[in-house]
Amino acid sequence: MEASIAKLSKHQISAFFSKNSSAMQEQCDQEAERLTGTSVHPAPVQGGTSYTVVSDDETSVVQFRSGSHALDIDLLRCVEQAYMGFTPRHQFVGYLGELYVYRMGNVGGISMYLARDQLCKNDFSLLRRAVSYFAQFFASAWHNTPSRMQHPSRASLHDEYSSQLSQLQQGLPVRFRPTLDHLISKLPGLFENSWPLVPNHTDLLENNIHVNTETGRMTGICDWKDTAIGPFGVSLGGLETMLGIRTMEEGWRYHVKQQELRDLFWDSFYLAMGNVSEEQKELIEVARLVGLFLDNGFVWNDAGIKVPAGEINDIYDNLHYLEMVTLKLWAQGDRQSGDSFK
Repeated sequence: MEASIAKLSKHQISAFFSKNSSAMQEQCDQEAERLTGTSVHPAPVQGGTSYTVVSDDETSVVQFRSGSHALDIDLLRCVEQAYMGFTPRHQFVGYLGELYVYRMGNVGGISMYLARDQLCKNDFSLLRRAVSYFAQFFASAWHNTPSRMQHPSRASLHDEYSSQLSQLQQGLPVRFRPTLDHLISKLPGLFENSWPLVPNHTDLLENNIHVNTETGRMTGICDWKDTAIGPFGVSLGGLETMLGIRTMEEGWRYHVKQQELRDLFWDSFYLAMGNVSEEQKELIEVARLVGLFLDNGFVWNDAGIKVPAGEINDIYDNLHYLEMVTLKLWAQGDRQSGDSFK
């Protein structure tokens, strides 16, 4: 597992500097050492649009980005407040050639991808702890999203979501249609003034979730570049990341204790939220499913156009995953997150 990540990271670093020739890797390392006052090393998990190093004392992270992938610091201030304690503090510190340079605190721990074996040992004891922290992370946005956060109009957001769901309703295999019909009918509730708009992480995969492998505590969430403002709850599909694994042989497969872990998540989530009505629970489930469909229902065709996944063009097995996390779970009835739809 570590070897696979190391190989991928090496490739990503090489690709980054081949596209951004205004500074070399050695120059970036030297700039990071100047900023942190200590030697640095490449982060074990890199991204596709940046180069990231960690100080050898493990306290600081320095990241280099091209202008087309620069961070929105104003939005990140809102993210940091909404998810206080779960995100690093981001600071723009200047330029190196044409690269934007950022410094942030190190969230610590290691990515869930690298920690998977430790988390699943001893009857998933550490993963249970991580799941509880993940619930607190999501609930934090309900309470702490700042009112000053700028966002698109609710009407325009509703139109955007409605258009995409309608495309999926018409383009996905017919077995998904009853669920999508229901979600479209309930969608307006997510854009009423009473429902919070929050900054949602759009890539809650194992590489971006860091945990302490001794305690199971979730130390933080990384990679907020593509944060999207939308209804509270649409990123809750990220829970599935903790409950299963995608394999080459079987596609998506749940852990044997996934239902216990799921129940623990919802108990912890609603405890952290406080008083939640049954109507609000139903809207949370609507938001969760909407997010899962929008994140996984589309693929890119050969012309570079985003289209609904089909039985033929589903090269990333999106339909199997969607069926597992929506239709099959739905049929079982996810009793904690709200009533299953009829």
